[in-house]
Amino acid sequence: MTLDPHELEQAAFDAWPSLESKDLGAWRLRCANGYTKRANSANAIAEIDTLRDAQIDEVQHFFARRGLPPIFRLASFCTRPAVDDALADRGYRFADLSLVMARPLGKTESSAASRTAATLLPMALTGAGTPERHQQVEGWLAAYQAIQHAGVSAHPAHRDILAAIEGDCAFMLQLQNGQPVCCGLGVLSAGLLGLFEIATDARFRRQGLARHLCESLIDWARTRGAQGVYLQVDAANHSAIRLYEQLGLRRQYHYWYRIG
Repeated sequence: MTLDPHELEQAAFDAWPSLESKDLGAWRLRCANGYTKRANSANAIAEIDTLRDAQIDEVQHFFARRGLPPIFRLASFCTRPAVDDALADRGYRFADLSLVMARPLGKTESSAASRTAATLLPMALTGAGTPERHQQVEGWLAAYQAIQHAGVSAHPAHRDILAAIEGDCAFMLQLQNGQPVCCGLGVLSAGLLGLFEIATDARFRRQGLARHLCESLIDWARTRGAQGVYLQVDAANHSAIRLYEQLGLRRQYHYWYRIG
């Protein structure tokens, strides 16, 4: 079953908020101090057949004033080839083809998630910007950095984005011997669960940890009335796509970036 792509896009905007947003005609310009392209790009919010030089210039000026490169995120269901051609003609490089995968959720479904040792940290009762939210963000973000073996401090805007989420959301960690080995974030918006930041320590992969963690997040969302689940994944990440297909998610549409 195909879910409405416009609803999926809006849910994703809400679930992974930018810190600044401005609508320019059929484009939504999103800015979050440079952390992730999806929060720092021009996104089509209506059908777009053409893109004029003057429109490109205006988007460029928006991002230049914020010290950021101009980035367009082009979704297959609402941007015609002429839009991509116009950006290619201006020297914008193609980057990061990604899939949006989704599926409906049945009210009576159940999973094997109860077999996991995952620790669920619900944030339903902590509002954006509250001390409680910041405390939970700090704890989860430290675990995420450790799982990724980042070796550097988290980007400040990453922390700000997580703290700004307004929807009902849950951070999840899976522990082994008291150490985080797998993590993920689920955000509810408009009856849809978005899965974000799914990561497994490289030393613990191929053990089913990410699958069980996603199942736990889906079960959590279903008890709160979620009607569907979606995520965004790099089209080249074949192992992740295989996992999500095992969870029943199917490709809805794709998107890519043009970077100036």
